[in-house]
Amino acid sequence: MLHASLSAPLGSLFVLLAGANVWLMLHASSRSKDLAAHARLMRAHRLGGYTFILLFCVFFYFMALRIKGVPDELPPRLTFHVILALLLIPILLVKVLIARYYRHYSSALLFLGVTIFALSFALVAMNLVPYLLGRSTSAGAPAPVSVGFVLTICSGLGFLLLRRPRQRTPAGSPAIPNDSTDGLTADASRPEMRRRRRSSLRLQLARIDVQTHDTKTLRFLVAAKDRLSARPGQFLTFQWQIDGKAVPRSYSISSSPTQGGYVEITPKRAPNGHVSTFLNDHAAVGLEVEASGPFGQFYFNEGRDQRIVLLAGGSGITPMMSMLRYIDDRCLRTSVTLIYCVRTLRDVIFAQELTRLRRRLHALRLVLVPSRADAGWNGPRGRVSRDLIATHVDDLRSSTIFLCGPPPFMESVQEILESLAVRSECIQRESFGYTPPGVGAVADAASPLQSAIEFARSGRVCGVPPGKTLLEVAEMCGVQIPAGCRQGRCGTCITKLLPGVVHMDSEEGLEAGEKAEGYILMCVARPRGNVKVDA
Repeated sequence: MLHASLSAPLGSLFVLLAGANVWLMLHASSRSKDLAAHARLMRAHRLGGYTFILLFCVFFYFMALRIKGVPDELPPRLTFHVILALLLIPILLVKVLIARYYRHYSSALLFLGVTIFALSFALVAMNLVPYLLGRSTSAGAPAPVSVGFVLTICSGLGFLLLRRPRQRTPAGSPAIPNDSTDGLTADASRPEMRRRRRSSLRLQLARIDVQTHDTKTLRFLVAAKDRLSARPGQFLTFQWQIDGKAVPRSYSISSSPTQGGYVEITPKRAPNGHVSTFLNDHAAVGLEVEASGPFGQFYFNEGRDQRIVLLAGGSGITPMMSMLRYIDDRCLRTSVTLIYCVRTLRDVIFAQELTRLRRRLHALRLVLVPSRADAGWNGPRGRVSRDLIATHVDDLRSSTIFLCGPPPFMESVQEILESLAVRSECIQRESFGYTPPGVGAVADAASPLQSAIEFARSGRVCGVPPGKTLLEVAEMCGVQIPAGCRQGRCGTCITKLLPGVVHMDSEEGLEAGEKAEGYILMCVARPRGNVKVDA
């Protein structure tokens, strides 16, 4: 039988491990955007969990020895103790199975962890509290001990009630009043966002790999002083120097984010594409370029996305390849279905690597769909259809869907997914190709009224010609605003809107919290009347 002097510290450790595991799960979920911190917390959670199971086995063994030879009628307290211990066994088994093999049910892990913590606390308290009280004398506790106990309890409660945890401003609550002219306050509220979006990486082209007749992969080395921390699926905005002019373009990262020493992009030559033609025909090893980012809300999150469906059209495979390489590098058990639509089989980008990944990733289902295929092709062909998706995708409604490709492909697949009753919040979209100004630009151009924009920091007021964006007006007036893609994707030109209303052709480069706090993208923002911005 386990000695009482040893059971007390082991019991306390048992409960502490259960509580620590719940805290680690909560903390890991709040750090899901920091991949390194999230991975460290999850490793600590696994270590604590298996240590907890080991201690449980030890306690269960000695409990069995304790009741060995006891008649059928056990004392009520011991009977309840045995019931709680038996309840823990299936709960622990289910938690381990979900964590290791059924991660698409990971949302249940926190509930199971809290249940395990409550049961373990009850198990230990049932024996430990009577034991400690039984050993104490009937005399009252000394006055200093009583006072210290009361002060400790009051201090702990006061700390929990009065401490204000650091957190982001809630959605819908602006960081400062909309009529404030204190631009320094607005900028200081998001120093990390400013640093990340306006700092640049220095890259040097080190290798060129031919993928197809019109597509190449370019590998750039990251300067030793720079640090690239991307999520699988995000993009960089490059400042290409072509014929003596700076030409900004955004390209998805196709390499795995685990490769911190280099970054790869895979540009496809587009008809009349100024930059894509330069990169495919003239870029040479040694080329240097500055890039900012990474940017984008289109990314794979291993803590959130346990089952994913990748729907790619043409060069839309590039962010998907970053996700697949990341899953392979991290040996994740994520269930993946990739439906890749191309014109012909000779247009398949990453053909050899996709074949290798299909052999290595047992949870990967690859469906290649050429629009035009040779007579010997036995797979599906033509355009992606409702029947094709329904046939090849299991549990579509419980999956996170990543959709990327040319706009016509995106619109067609979006309609199919809606017809299959897929919720819009389960669909992540990334559109390739330049998006022309929307309806707002046409309406502005047709309007005879001219708006005015006031730049609060610069102290300038300028008229806004019909059809012009606020970034174009700022450049006309000599107001310096950092800019990148000029398509509303990278977020480099993010600026605080003070009084006024604007229409944005795209909001892709804004996070939900930023939009709620009154930030706009100057490169795609068009005023609806007079406006004032923090610039």
